[in-house]
Amino acid sequence: MDKDLYNNPDISNAELVNRDTFERLMAKKRRRRIFRRINYILLSIVMCLVFIAVCMALFLKIERIEVKGNLRYDGDKIIEASGIRVGQNLYAINKKKARSLIQTEYPYINNVVIRRTLPSTLTFTVTEEEPVYYTVICGEYFILSSTLRVLGRTEVMPRNDGERRLIMLKLSDIKSVIVGEQIEFDKELSFDYISSFIAEVTEHKISEHLTEIDMSKKYNIYINYQDRFRIYMGDNTETEMKLTFAELMIDKFEPEQTGLVDVHDITVGSVILDK
Repeated sequence: MDKDLYNNPDISNAELVNRDTFERLMAKKRRRRIFRRINYILLSIVMCLVFIAVCMALFLKIERIEVKGNLRYDGDKIIEASGIRVGQNLYAINKKKARSLIQTEYPYINNVVIRRTLPSTLTFTVTEEEPVYYTVICGEYFILSSTLRVLGRTEVMPRNDGERRLIMLKLSDIKSVIVGEQIEFDKELSFDYISSFIAEVTEHKISEHLTEIDMSKKYNIYINYQDRFRIYMGDNTETEMKLTFAELMIDKFEPEQTGLVDVHDITVGSVILDK
């Protein structure tokens, strides 16, 4: 209440009390109206969310599932492995679980992106690994990607994958080999050491002519070039320069010549030809 009213001699105490009560009642009504409006707004939001949820449950059902990017595996088989079926709610699927199921069933698939397209389409876009290497463990052959992911197992030497020739990879200190996962080594640093080396080899143009990479001894790495020259690399340092140096030296010899190329020290590279 205005303080001037208390100082006005023409207004009685009874009038002051009535005015004070009136103003408090009006303020209380205003607060009620505000709370009522807030409640209406909140109730409207809740009803809208419920309506949207009901519409999604009733109408946004999967009517079509398509697969893109698959070369090795049949699209229908990939859909079957995902556990997702036509008729399911478009937003009720577990994409992470579906991705895991697909990769477990089909190890050549490195990644699956699952997208919803309203009103009723689900799209799987798969990325497949390329086989680059193979290795031998306990008499069995394992096909590997460039990232040392195990793509398959066979009892027959897999020299080729289609038109591509696979590179023999000799390794040591292997802890476990599981199809669909990367090779594990006894020592944690071994994976980084090996993967960094073969990544550089894979990116170099010389990789088209390699038949074997021997990393069974960590600091005595050898690679075979066209089954003609055995290249001694030493360790995994300066890999690109060593490969380039080796290729330059090999190009100077006739196609029928064979031997040992030593580039572990790029300042004093040497070639010893077979007799």
